Amino acid sequence: MTGYDIYNRVLNLSGKRHTVDDGFSEQIMLERMPDIINQICFDLKIPAVKALENEINATEPQIDALCYGTAMLLSLSEGETEKNRLFTQIYNAKRAAVLSETQKIQDSLPTVSYGVD
Repeated sequence: MTGYDIYNRVLNLSGKRHTVDDGFSEQIMLERMPDIINQICFDLKIPAVKALENEINATEPQIDALCYGTAMLLSLSEGETEKNRLFTQIYNAKRAAVLSETQKIQDSLPTVSYGVD
């Protein structure tokens, strides 16, 4: 998935895809979007995106959280309080799930090495 895919999904989530000039400028948003995406990437421990054309190296749950986090920051910057509250709740739940992923840990007994003096 690329930065453009995230951008399009965020516009759909936030209801900005088919708006009639309500102060929303798509050109300005395209310029700001990499910075907004990277703020959430940093929070989710995902490698940063240099440009919207670049692929995002992340799992599906990370991508899902990334979309809601980006929508959260977009709604915050646009002053949409109710949308921001909703996206914040969803993002926090998805973030907690992503960051708490467990990994396999192999059981092993500690070993003691005796040095020869």
